[in-house]
Amino acid sequence: MSELSTIIRPAIFDEFPEIVEAQSTRLGGVSPEPFGMNLSSHVGDDPHSVAQNRELFLSSIDWPLTSQVVYQNQIHSSNITQVNGDEVIVRESDALLTERPNVLLAVSVADCTPVLLYDPITKIIAAVHAGWRGTEQMITLQTIKRMRELGAQPENIRAFIGASASGERYEVGLEVATLFDKRVIKELGNQKFLLDVKAANLEQLHYHGIKDTNIEVSPLCTIGEPILHSFRRDGKRSGRMLAVIGRKKKYNPSLD
Repeated sequence: MSELSTIIRPAIFDEFPEIVEAQSTRLGGVSPEPFGMNLSSHVGDDPHSVAQNRELFLSSIDWPLTSQVVYQNQIHSSNITQVNGDEVIVRESDALLTERPNVLLAVSVADCTPVLLYDPITKIIAAVHAGWRGTEQMITLQTIKRMRELGAQPENIRAFIGASASGERYEVGLEVATLFDKRVIKELGNQKFLLDVKAANLEQLHYHGIKDTNIEVSPLCTIGEPILHSFRRDGKRSGRMLAVIGRKKKYNPSLD
């Protein structure tokens, strides 16, 4: 992963020049603090600032403003939507996947875990929003299952688990802790626990046989890193980041 600047760029997709992938931070936006580079239209930020922030972000990752970006109305579910690129906002969904080129899939996060996936053989990409509820419902596992149904093989899939609340800081109560395997839970006492959502999603990747050499896990914690948005830390003052993945199809004039 590149050094943290205005955007996070995982290295796991570097061998695939057709892939555009990134996760935004709080830096580089036009919104007044504490929003900064806020990319959500649902947190009380000025819509014009959000639109400008999105343009700045897309330009920074070299994604044409005229190419399609697909967002989703995230509900902390295990709902997966296969898109064809004509959509703008998918309703009631927490994972997007497509085989189409020139479509950027976006998930909105501010502590929840984004998971970006690519199979270079079938050209399937996917973007997953995995909060603790979606993780408990195995949304990453189910997304890979859907990719496999479309022909993807686990040995080919590359995966990035993005910046999100870490297992060292993400505190939950007993009612949440009991939903997860003890391997991803640390007891603090007084019915308080730490939950490692990144590790839980990593286990879901391992379940399908995806090798560690094909997986990158961001070490960055949204709660502890002030230049990342965190709802746990900032509450209603928190903006949202986007984690995105798309596959460019280069224009070949000889085929015209």
